[in-house]
Amino acid sequence: MNYFFWLTVALLILTAIFYIVCVSLVYYWHEKRATYVIIPLLYTFEFFITGFLMISVISIVLQYLPDILKAAGS
Repeated sequence: MNYFFWLTVALLILTAIFYIVCVSLVYYWHEKRATYVIIPLLYTFEFFITGFLMISVISIVLQYLPDILKAAGS
Protein backbone atom coordinates (compact mmCIF):
# COMPACT_ATOMS: atom_id res chain seq x y z
CA MET A 1 0.00 0.00 0.00
CA ASN A 2 2.59 2.53 -1.06
CA TYR A 3 -0.14 4.84 -2.38
CA PHE A 4 -1.87 4.88 0.98
CA PHE A 5 1.31 5.85 2.83
CA TRP A 6 2.25 8.76 0.57
CA LEU A 7 -1.31 10.05 0.29
CA THR A 8 -1.63 9.96 4.08
CA VAL A 9 1.63 11.89 4.46
CA ALA A 10 0.35 14.47 1.97
CA LEU A 11 -2.96 14.65 3.86
CA LEU A 12 -1.19 15.28 7.16
CA ILE A 13 0.89 18.06 5.62
CA LEU A 14 -2.18 19.65 4.02
CA THR A 15 -4.10 19.36 7.30
CA ALA A 16 -1.28 21.16 9.13
CA ILE A 17 -1.29 23.94 6.53
CA PHE A 18 -5.09 24.15 6.75
CA TYR A 19 -4.88 24.37 10.55
CA ILE A 20 -2.30 27.16 10.40
CA VAL A 21 -4.48 29.14 7.99
CA CYS A 22 -7.58 28.62 10.16
CA VAL A 23 -5.74 29.69 13.31
CA SER A 24 -4.49 32.77 11.51
CA LEU A 25 -8.00 33.69 10.35
CA VAL A 26 -9.55 33.06 13.76
CA TYR A 27 -6.81 35.09 15.43
CA TYR A 28 -7.46 37.92 13.01
CA TRP A 29 -11.26 37.95 13.22
CA HIS A 30 -12.07 36.85 16.80
CA GLU A 31 -11.19 38.34 20.13
CA LYS A 32 -12.18 35.44 22.42
CA ARG A 33 -9.34 33.21 23.51
CA ALA A 34 -11.47 30.01 23.45
CA THR A 35 -11.88 30.18 19.68
CA TYR A 36 -8.14 29.91 19.02
CA VAL A 37 -8.19 26.13 19.33
CA ILE A 38 -11.80 24.94 19.16
CA ILE A 39 -12.98 26.44 15.86
CA PRO A 40 -9.91 25.55 13.75
CA LEU A 41 -9.80 22.10 15.33
CA LEU A 42 -13.37 21.39 14.22
CA TYR A 43 -12.72 22.57 10.68
CA THR A 44 -9.47 20.67 10.36
CA PHE A 45 -11.09 17.50 11.71
CA GLU A 46 -13.76 17.75 9.00
CA PHE A 47 -11.05 18.45 6.40
CA PHE A 48 -8.99 15.47 7.63
CA ILE A 49 -11.96 13.07 7.64
CA THR A 50 -12.98 14.10 4.13
CA GLY A 51 -9.41 13.75 2.87
CA PHE A 52 -8.93 10.41 4.61
CA LEU A 53 -12.10 9.00 3.06
CA MET A 54 -10.98 10.19 -0.37
CA ILE A 55 -7.55 8.60 0.16
CA SER A 56 -9.20 5.36 1.24
CA VAL A 57 -11.38 5.22 -1.86
CA ILE A 58 -8.45 6.05 -4.15
CA SER A 59 -6.28 3.40 -2.46
CA ILE A 60 -8.98 0.74 -2.80
CA VAL A 61 -9.54 1.58 -6.47
CA LEU A 62 -5.81 1.52 -7.22
CA GLN A 63 -5.37 -1.76 -5.35
CA TYR A 64 -8.18 -3.59 -7.16
CA LEU A 65 -8.00 -1.85 -10.56
CA PRO A 66 -5.92 -4.63 -12.21
CA ASP A 67 -8.46 -7.24 -11.05
CA ILE A 68 -11.36 -5.13 -12.28
CA LEU A 69 -9.73 -4.62 -15.68
CA LYS A 70 -8.92 -8.34 -15.91
CA ALA A 71 -12.53 -9.28 -15.08
CA ALA A 72 -13.91 -6.73 -17.57
CA GLY A 73 -11.59 -8.02 -20.31
CA SER A 74 -12.64 -11.65 -20.02
